This record gives sequence, structure tokens and C-alpha cells, in this order.
Amino acid sequence: MNKVFIHIGPPKSGTSAIQKWLSDNRDYLASKGVFYPEHELDENGVSSGNLLSLFSQDGEDFILDDAKVSSLLEEFESSKNDVLILSSEFFFKRMEQLAQAIPEAMFIGYLRFPLEVAESSYNQGVKRHGQVHAFGLPATPRAYQLEILDRLIKKIGRERFILRPYSKQCFKNGNLVEDFLSKVGIEPINLDSPLVNTSYTLEGLEFKRWFNQLNLDSLQYDMDLYLQRASEGTSVYSFIPPAIYEKFKLAFVEQIETFCNEHKVEQRDVFVELCKELKQKSKYKQYIDSAEFERIFKEFICQPGVLKKVVAAYESQWRYQSIPKSPERMEIVKQNLPLKERMAYKLRMFANSFR
Repeated sequence: MNKVFIHIGPPKSGTSAIQKWLSDNRDYLASKGVFYPEHELDENGVSSGNLLSLFSQDGEDFILDDAKVSSLLEEFESSKNDVLILSSEFFFKRMEQLAQAIPEAMFIGYLRFPLEVAESSYNQGVKRHGQVHAFGLPATPRAYQLEILDRLIKKIGRERFILRPYSKQCFKNGNLVEDFLSKVGIEPINLDSPLVNTSYTLEGLEFKRWFNQLNLDSLQYDMDLYLQRASEGTSVYSFIPPAIYEKFKLAFVEQIETFCNEHKVEQRDVFVELCKELKQKSKYKQYIDSAEFERIFKEFICQPGVLKKVVAAYESQWRYQSIPKSPERMEIVKQNLPLKERMAYKLRMFANSFR
């Protein structure tokens, strides 16, 4: 009997690392009777996974495409493989639809401690979604991922879920990818892969947060590539006041324990104890000074192809934009753009106006 595994994340639980391994090893998977649909990866190995294998874009949303589902399942059947794996964090909130469309599918998800999810999600929001506000927690500790999972598990059925702790101490041989593969019955190879979708350093995060005030266009991609690779700075940090951290930690441990007991999460006792023992990362102020901002900017514009894009963005848009947060830093940007590059851009624009 063929098996279908749908990996749902949830967000901030190592999905990019799993997807990159699956994508890089499609031939090996096929040799083991496993079909994993092809999808794109960016230069840092990040993607939306198999989203477009099942969904089609409808404005700013995505809708489950029955034709795509049928086509994919037919391709799987004709491939003579025994196992189909699909992975995308987008599937997390669409499980009910997927459960109906593919009744035989099993859902695989990893549970991460909610405070870690909150801090990692904020980093992701600044990285990819243009957030400019400082980090903050809601007034009430609520583990939204657990709430969503709880509701959907009760609708879909507990027997269709494999739930694992997101904790190195719980992963098989301490490796997330190997842990995932063990759940779908695949012998691992090529596990020594680089980290994927890494968080920015504190300094990189604040640099990007300032630039999120501006229209970045294609520079969004360039800046993300650069900041993910930048290692200079503070890589381990927290913005949560210690007293607030402890208050939320107690509440979340209770919520995790209740959820794990009700839904029979694998290694739940070990996971709950690990959550109780979690220590906060060192608390830092969410700030960088102008000297640090300038250092990062100088390095950024030295990346291949970046300087011309920055000059064009500055001359056509940035210099005219209203900047609520630290507007004086636009002068730093201006002073570090070579005058000859700025003049060359203006001459090109002037010449183009006569064409």
C-alpha cells in the first residue's frame, strides 16, 4: 500500500533544512521508492517547498487546486514509488483541506517551545516580511501553533498525525533531518549539510529593520543573502526582559504539557522536562549605533552587483522618502555612495528621458 506523508512544519521548526535535504537528494529518494516533487531553492537553500505542487495563486492567497492534486497523485502512482513526501509550512493552516483531498495522508509536525518560536518568528518577520517595529510579546501567553494544531487534530483525527519534539536532545542521533527520515522509513545519507535559513545576528537584524522603512525591491533578496552569511556580531541574544521570560515560560510549559499528554506527542516526557530546563539567552538592548550601521552598509555595497542597485534606489526613491526611525542614517547611506556612481546614474536617466 502506498504511503503519503505531508510535512507541515510548523513555521520555525527546521522546515528549510528538511526541504533542502529532500530536494538535494531526490535521486537517492527515488532509488529507495520515494517520490518528492521538485521545487526551487534560493541561493541560501530556502524555498516554499511543495506549495505550488498542490496550490495555485489567487491574488494574494493560494487555493487548493483539485487539478494539481489529481495530476500529482497520478504522477506518483505512475512513478511506481511506494512513498510520497510533500513539505511546506503553508500546509500547516490548510491541513483540513489536504486531509479531505488526500484521505490516506499522514501529517508530520515538529513542536518547538513557544518562546523560541516567538523570537525566531520575529527574526523571520524582519528578514522577509518588512517588519519595522521592535520585538514584543502579547499581554497573555498564548501558544498559537499549539491552539491551531489542537483544533485541527481533533477535526482530522489523532491517528493521522506524527508529532515530534523540536529539540536536538530528542532528534535521532541529534540530527533533525535524520529524525525526520526515520519517521518515513528512509536510511539517511549526506547529512553533513550547511545550516539553512539562519537567523540574522543582532546587528544584522537591526540593520535590516531600519532598511525595512524603505522600498527595497530587488535589494530585499540581495540583503537577505548577505545578512544570512554575515557572521560578525552577536549571534545568540534575546530581547525579552528576564522577568517576562520567566512568566511566559511557566505558562507555556503548562500549555506544552497539556498538549503533549492529550495528543500523545512522541518523547513527550523528555520534551516537557527539556522545556522546563530551558535557559534564556543573554538579554540585549535592541539597538545598534551609527558606526555599526555604517560598517555593515559598507560591506553590503561591496557585494557583487549591489552598489549600482543601491545608487539607483537612493537616487530614484530613498532620498525622497519619509523615514520615521533614525532618519539621520540616510546621510550615512549618501556619504558612502561614490559620487561618480551617482553621477553616472543621473546621466543614464537624463539620456533615457530623450529616447
